[in-house]
Amino acid sequence: MNGRTLYDWWSQHGELFDRLYDIAFLGREREFRERSVESLSLADGECVLELGCGPGNSFAELRARVGESGRVVGVDYSAGMAKRAGEEIRRSGWRNVHALCGDSGRLAVPDESVDAVYASMTLSAMANPRRALDAAHRAMRPGGRLVVLDAQPFQTVPLTLLNPTIIPVAKRATDWNPETDLPSALAERFESVAVETFFGGVILIAVAQRAE
Repeated sequence: MNGRTLYDWWSQHGELFDRLYDIAFLGREREFRERSVESLSLADGECVLELGCGPGNSFAELRARVGESGRVVGVDYSAGMAKRAGEEIRRSGWRNVHALCGDSGRLAVPDESVDAVYASMTLSAMANPRRALDAAHRAMRPGGRLVVLDAQPFQTVPLTLLNPTIIPVAKRATDWNPETDLPSALAERFESVAVETFFGGVILIAVAQRAE
């Protein structure tokens, strides 16, 4: 099952998908989403782009920070996820939030048109995250910010002993690419990068900025 087909399947099993995130974040998903969105330092009226928006789990947090005069645009490779995100937008009555089905490596947005980019648990599931980061860099205005909330194998002993068990299960369930070194990929593309890790290094929040 390829990544698009897998996430189309997850889009039809919303409750199971929520439980998957409960496990991934050890019951602290909301806390980490809020923390990572806060790191974007969004202001009223700004435009924020979300790579791999899934069913729209982050839309409410993002919209609250850009206000009614701002704009939130979510892109997802899975048509099923983009459809669910659109349903969330309609349910909530948000006129300034949009969900598109598309490739994060070939963004259908003009260059230097967004103030910030957000990626939550998505880059490590992409076959070519560096291409997505290149596209995000082009889409961002000078001085724009990018925040990544993602997962990697445990980095500290004795938790590293869990990796041989967890990695195969996570790869099958989410198309995860644990060999992806996101901090290095970010450092290759962005001029300023800061990374914070949690739970023995398995959860990371990275903040990157495009040069002015």
